[in-house]
Amino acid sequence: MNMEQKLMYAFRGWIAFVAFMDLGVAFRSFIEKRCFLGEYSYTESDQLIEQSDPTLPRVLGMYSILKALALIHCTVFIHYRPIISMGICSLLLTIIMYFTEALYYHSTTLNFYVIFPCVLNGLTLIALLILPKRFLEAPTVIEDENAELLRQATAFRRRKAPKKAA
Repeated sequence: MNMEQKLMYAFRGWIAFVAFMDLGVAFRSFIEKRCFLGEYSYTESDQLIEQSDPTLPRVLGMYSILKALALIHCTVFIHYRPIISMGICSLLLTIIMYFTEALYYHSTTLNFYVIFPCVLNGLTLIALLILPKRFLEAPTVIEDENAELLRQATAFRRRKAPKKAA
């Protein structure tokens, strides 16, 4: 396996990790019944009031599941440009959502639960903009990865098969 393939497998693992983090956000949103986004709202006299409506955590949970599914598809089908575009859009939309909630709507503060996902999604976004282009322009491998693994497994099995006595 050459260096480019190792880099692509590592990158696929990274995208899967980000998808796993989104599934964690979804799980947390459905369990806790409260959400770090929309946790606070301002009244007309600029006093903070705490929100206890469980709708926003469910919406964030469903959005996180949708984003995780998009990233999982991006991991598996990274050699298709429309799938890469879908992953880029989901990452960009998430970053915009977190920053607008914190900086424009003031429904949350710039805390760990906002900054960490933005940094994680930002790094993934940058890598998704740069790395796949390099591999899409590379000469395509004619043989499928699964076919290669099956061929290696059958060759390994043949070597380990006991020799018949004549």
